[in-house]
Amino acid sequence: MALQEGAFAGEDYQAWRDELVEGCHRQVAELQPELISVKLRMQYVEKFKKPEAFTLISESDKGELLEHIAPLVRLNDTDEFAKRFDNFMYGLILSDVEQLPAFRYAQQQLRETAALLERKVSIPQVKEKLGVIREVQGDAFWEAGDILRFEWVRKELRDLIKFLDEGSGKQKLIVTRLTDPVIDRQEGSPLDASYDFEEYRAKVNRFIHEHRNESMPIYKLTNNIPLSQLEYQELERILTCELGNKEDYKREFKDTPFGLLVRQIAKLNHEAAMQAFSKFINDQSLNQNQIAFVEKIISYIETNGYMENTEILLKTPFDRPLSFIKLFDKETRIALIETINQVRKNATSTMIS
Repeated sequence: MALQEGAFAGEDYQAWRDELVEGCHRQVAELQPELISVKLRMQYVEKFKKPEAFTLISESDKGELLEHIAPLVRLNDTDEFAKRFDNFMYGLILSDVEQLPAFRYAQQQLRETAALLERKVSIPQVKEKLGVIREVQGDAFWEAGDILRFEWVRKELRDLIKFLDEGSGKQKLIVTRLTDPVIDRQEGSPLDASYDFEEYRAKVNRFIHEHRNESMPIYKLTNNIPLSQLEYQELERILTCELGNKEDYKREFKDTPFGLLVRQIAKLNHEAAMQAFSKFINDQSLNQNQIAFVEKIISYIETNGYMENTEILLKTPFDRPLSFIKLFDKETRIALIETINQVRKNATSTMIS
């Protein structure tokens, strides 16, 4: 969408946009219509199966792609480190285009990643890309500020990231969450000189993203499985002893329960969200509007990790075209609310041994 702007009218930029569009369209075209998750979003799938839907992406199109298509598509690449690097680099590019403060953090991390790769020149694949690795660490590369060069680096280095995981288990990997860590300062108010606001929050984000499939507590939380008491204690230890202390946690995340923080950062697995509401999805008595409403709930919880308060169901976007109260009878409303609350409860309570 950004590449539609006049600043990127050049042939090279438009060729890159065509490449991105082709990849996105292919992913939509490969979606399997027999899957329930695809059936629930069929009107959007059919729309974006047409190549011309990507010719000029509107704000409305962008919203539909984010909410309805993005949760469905999967990249057929078994290299998780390469995919993580892709995500990081696209975040870096967007933060540059939109002039976000997060860009300088991404810049620093890409330089650090290149420096780590330079220590692996004994690996033939790394040695082959040594020129790129050194260029990324130089000031001239960043002064040019060319997003096409950023895309070039993504392609050149993505297959090397897996080598950073070899050897030491303490190797620093790629952070993919490029949001501005300053969330509670007012304009004009100076930052405390002694407060490195990025460090603890960044470490927490990095740990959760990098261990979502390795740490049992994080895996369970992203898959809507209640923790045992020992697992919850282990999560607390990691957040308040290993990555920082209790004061760090309180300063950055206030009184947010540990499990809900993990959900906020790592979100909820798509299949887990679908499974939680499967009895409603498979209920043949629900009409199209009711199914669409359940779909909105699933999308919200998948994106946010949980629903803090079910009063949200009475507000936008849930109040259109028909309200929650008008759509469902009392019994179904109670069942939906209980399911929503249970998803949240699974991140805050522990299993009884």
